[in-house]
Amino acid sequence: MRCAELESRFEAVADGSAELSPDERAHVASCAACSARLQRARDIEQWLATREVPEPPPSFTAAVMMRVGREKWRTERAFDIGFNLAIAAGVLVILGSAIGVAWSLGLLDITIDADLLGQILSPQLEARVTAQLQTIVIATALLASALALWWWAETAAE
Repeated sequence: MRCAELESRFEAVADGSAELSPDERAHVASCAACSARLQRARDIEQWLATREVPEPPPSFTAAVMMRVGREKWRTERAFDIGFNLAIAAGVLVILGSAIGVAWSLGLLDITIDADLLGQILSPQLEARVTAQLQTIVIATALLASALALWWWAETAAE
């Protein structure tokens, strides 16, 4: 039995919340250092028991609860800001994808004529749009799931 292993237990033994095993009691009885440390812990516990416990001021609980509420609000505010930034980034990705699709289809030109509308309905362009729409659909699904998660977190917090 090593003294360092027992030292962390002396406080609990002194206040009665823990007991020494028979091996530990034998060590304390044979080790002057451990015996002195245990006695010192018991003396401190006895001294603390005789001291008067001060009464907290009447506004103590209200002040602590107000401070806890303020800290909770700060934490939630930081989380909300991060979440809102993530949502904004998702919206920008979706808008960028939509602009990319429109650009690749030539819809961002100044003039749109009937020939262009005919080209949009052609099978070649349909395949191009389908490939790019997949990205937009995935981004929209991610945004929708993020909004659903946000709604769930807000309702669970209340």
